[in-house]
Amino acid sequence: MGGMVFYINLDESFEGAVYAALKQAVYTFFLGGICVRLSENVAVQTKNAYWGVIKGTILASFVTITSVYAIHSFKGTPKPLLSTLPTAILAPPGFIVLAGFRRYKYEKEEEKVYVSSL
Repeated sequence: MGGMVFYINLDESFEGAVYAALKQAVYTFFLGGICVRLSENVAVQTKNAYWGVIKGTILASFVTITSVYAIHSFKGTPKPLLSTLPTAILAPPGFIVLAGFRRYKYEKEEEKVYVSSL
């Protein structure tokens, strides 16, 4: 993601592009995992599997997109809205896959527990 943000901001200034890419990379490294875990937890804790995956995806995508926009809106990013665009496009499909996979694993674990208790 940092590379995409770098190229989006490169025509404004090299320093601004580097700064924006570093902010994106740091965010992705530290907070990306937290949002993935958020989507997985919501997907598992909701009774209805499909609604849980959708709810987890929407919540994690909202947190991710708004915080990336907020980070890029601070001084230093020449194009904050365009810098948020890769995240807005790639985050929801990523979260839906990860939340769905986690929900699938959870249901398989629950099935084993149920079968072994019989």
